[in-house]
Amino acid sequence: MKKLLALALVMVMLVSFGASAFAAIPKFMTVGTGSTGGAYYPIGVAIAEVLTSKLGTQATAEVTGGSLDNLRLINDGDCDLGIAQGNNMMDAFNGTGDYVDNAYENINAMFGGLSKGFFQVVVLDNSPIQTMADLKGKKVCMGPAGNAAIILADIVWGKYGFSTNDIKTTYVAYDDGISQLEDGNVDAVYIQTAIPASAIQQLAAGGKGYRLLSVDEAIANELCEEYGYFGYGTIASTVYDNMKEDVNTMYVSNMVAVRADLDEDLVYEMTKAIFENLDIIKSSHKAASGLSLENAVRVSIPMHPGAERYFKEVGAM
Repeated sequence: MKKLLALALVMVMLVSFGASAFAAIPKFMTVGTGSTGGAYYPIGVAIAEVLTSKLGTQATAEVTGGSLDNLRLINDGDCDLGIAQGNNMMDAFNGTGDYVDNAYENINAMFGGLSKGFFQVVVLDNSPIQTMADLKGKKVCMGPAGNAAIILADIVWGKYGFSTNDIKTTYVAYDDGISQLEDGNVDAVYIQTAIPASAIQQLAAGGKGYRLLSVDEAIANELCEEYGYFGYGTIASTVYDNMKEDVNTMYVSNMVAVRADLDEDLVYEMTKAIFENLDIIKSSHKAASGLSLENAVRVSIPMHPGAERYFKEVGAM
């Protein structure tokens, strides 16, 4: 009789707490981020800190080449989750764009609504470069090699009649690119990240005059019509110190991708930990300040069953 009562108690506990209470938590986890001068890195550090403190794993934020690198690492199983642009996730999952005949089968969305990654091109105030078209033939830092910004640059600049093949490119971290700009070793730095970009804040704090280049409205309208993932928005002059005027430019949405082969219960617990400690993520960078349950479910590829279960449980789906 006692054995039956004990068995019944165990069954009640299973029903009450659900299978997720018994999810196997790995000893180590890796979060793919980006360059230290962008928004991905501090947000990724915050995600890693939450997973470490709430799940008991040792989660590490890894500096990577950004969106494209993170998706490759996740698909190969070298990262467990990472931040990526919605357009890159869609192409990688569907085998379109640069992923024709090479679709990534091991990626799912964990959540969306993380931030808007703005297309930012910065030059010194005394530069003869006044428009995007003036970049042709100039020396431009493109950020770290392998980052998704390069694809977007070719799409945007293609509307101005040139591509990255028509400029002299350097590939270093955003912070290092700004140092090159200050030293006169490059003519411009291209930064695809959420605002404010710490690399541009670094430039503003240094006291040198600088400008951001706008994307023409007519070209923006063409881009938005041809590519559904683009938006056109304003970077207010208040975003960066000593910025003289508002700048209109393109943006794409950022999301978090996760390995599709991770256990459903584990991803449920990961998602729950992140959204029950949303204040930590939101305070890591202004780009994450708008993250909410409502916009988290807006993703460009299928959501991992574990994340989907959590969002349904809390009424977001």
